[in-house]
Amino acid sequence: MFQFVGITTTGSAGFDTGIGDLALKTFNGQTYLYAASGVNGGITAWRLQSGGSPVLYDDQAYASSITSQVARRIMPVTIAGTEHLALDVDTATGLVSYTLNSGGDIGSLRETVTLSGGGDIDAMTQVAGAGNGFLAIAHDETDRIATYRIESDGTLTLIGSEAGQAVALKTLETGGSTYVVAADPVSHNVVAYGIDTNSGTLSSPSTSGAEYGLGLADITAIEVVQAYGESWVIVAASGSNSLSVMRLGLDGRLVPTDHLLDTLSTRFEKVQDLALIEVQDRVFVVAGGGDDGLSLFTLTPHGKLIHLESFADTTLTGLQNVEAIAMAYVGTDLQIFASSQEDAGLTQMSVSLASLGYVLQGTGTVTGSSSDDMLMGLTGDATLSGGAGSDILIAATGTTTMSGGSQADIFVMRDGSGTTTITDFEAGIDRLDLFDYPMLRNVGQLSITSTGQGAQITYRDNTIVINSASGTSLEASTIFGGEFTGPDHVPIIGIGGGGGGGGTPAISIGSPGVVGQITVATGTANTALSDAEVRFTPSGGSMVTAQADANGSFDLGLSGSSTGTLDIVKSYSTASAEITALDALQVLRIAVGLDPTWGPASALNLIAADITRDGTINALDALDVLRAAVGLEGTSAPEWLFLDANADLSGITPTSVNYNTGTTVTATDGGFSTDMHSLLLGNMEAY
Repeated sequence: MFQFVGITTTGSAGFDTGIGDLALKTFNGQTYLYAASGVNGGITAWRLQSGGSPVLYDDQAYASSITSQVARRIMPVTIAGTEHLALDVDTATGLVSYTLNSGGDIGSLRETVTLSGGGDIDAMTQVAGAGNGFLAIAHDETDRIATYRIESDGTLTLIGSEAGQAVALKTLETGGSTYVVAADPVSHNVVAYGIDTNSGTLSSPSTSGAEYGLGLADITAIEVVQAYGESWVIVAASGSNSLSVMRLGLDGRLVPTDHLLDTLSTRFEKVQDLALIEVQDRVFVVAGGGDDGLSLFTLTPHGKLIHLESFADTTLTGLQNVEAIAMAYVGTDLQIFASSQEDAGLTQMSVSLASLGYVLQGTGTVTGSSSDDMLMGLTGDATLSGGAGSDILIAATGTTTMSGGSQADIFVMRDGSGTTTITDFEAGIDRLDLFDYPMLRNVGQLSITSTGQGAQITYRDNTIVINSASGTSLEASTIFGGEFTGPDHVPIIGIGGGGGGGGTPAISIGSPGVVGQITVATGTANTALSDAEVRFTPSGGSMVTAQADANGSFDLGLSGSSTGTLDIVKSYSTASAEITALDALQVLRIAVGLDPTWGPASALNLIAADITRDGTINALDALDVLRAAVGLEGTSAPEWLFLDANADLSGITPTSVNYNTGTTVTATDGGFSTDMHSLLLGNMEAY
């Protein structure tokens, strides 16, 4: 995986030492890397090239007016059609930046008119919106996060501000709404502010982190990405030596899905920075800090980070106390650049993606290609066949059979699944990843029994049958090499974020609902739809949304006739008290193989019981229902679901809760009428 390419320098100490930030920009299809050093330093521009080291393209020493006041931070931004590298200048009154010319070289120094919070800037992000869009800026002097409208002449007009601090700001969309995501170094939380893309105003912050039970301390960096149909936030925290993954839900809530701690075999202790890139639907993350090296991960569709490799610094590689990281996809390689607090220049690493394959998910049989695929089983039983290539195979919720094929494969287990069988494990080449097993820290916690064809491993209620590719017996030392490699994954049961919503919310405030079969029709009051968002997506067209009023009446405002998909999104009101502790008991009874107190569970009961929506009913669902009943945040929030009344639900079982929401309708001048099932996740009723 990791290949050390070399250390790149300019030969000038002012440019090569103290590099505190890196940024990437593309001009005319060519990628450029910009590096910023601190006081009495400057900015260098490097042109990236396939299969080799970057070429020094331009450099700019800081002007005498700012050189003693500038921090080691650069923030790419587009202002009225011109590209800039914005700076953090201690005593500036406006936004200070160097322009970037269309060829990628560094232009002139500029400063905007006075900003309300001054030019001492901790973080900034750009938000697309009305006109030229907006900037969200975290001001150090005022401890406020402000939004500014970018005017056509390049000036910035204050829209408003919220109290808050941030070491990093990112923009992320979900469900048609836009959020400004902030890393708060004081509260050790990540905060998502809804932003109205028409007016630029911030509203309704959602928070997740130390305040809500997630072990974060001293957040240093965040990255965001939309992948696998979801919106994700990756968080680095130096005080907790951790990396975390959060999903930004349609209601604006930040829900943690993974939390990793550095170990002796990884290199992100005192993590200072991370970089993220998406290539061919695969997400890669690199992190580094005070641990003298780098760690590489890939993100799974269910929000987990799989450790691919760690690289430890040597006397030749210049990775002492990594400060800043940038990652680009050039040719067929990931090019990774890192600066050091101790070593001069930029260290370049590469990871070949020449054989990168596909992300394939499903039930039944899932077959990979001849490339490096990620195969993931969903609900129920699955057979995963990787074929040629270095594949990642992730177990389903039921019984799973895995065949990696040739080359180095990673077999990822899933806690609570049925027996998982590996047919062709190659000792010393393939890797077994057990990160999903809670509280597993060392090989000695496993029960490993050698067999004539391989070995059997048990941990709690989990069983893995490993057949070796050679047909010979396997022992712990041949499977794991004596110890686990990779980070520790900490269980995040019961951890959730607070708040929700956005400037242009995807979901309205929660409201009581109606359980059972309902008729959904335009222009007609229906309490089941009160305050819901109705979404209609015509075949081959763009989604149209309508907000139902308090009585459940709505109007799509369409003309003509069109057939498409109808979806309804509606959040849960805790004030309605429709979820109680008795509901949690019913879910727990199903999880342990018992009927609810009224008799056999229907398919709708099973759907309602799977509040985590992971396809299986277990104790975690019961825990989240109980937390909802007493008004606490869980890993999954209750929400109303609306299903086609004629949907075939006969295949649903407690270990295979697989269904689709919504239905197909034909709307004539926006009008239609259709029958649907309405149910509330976590609310158990005797259907």
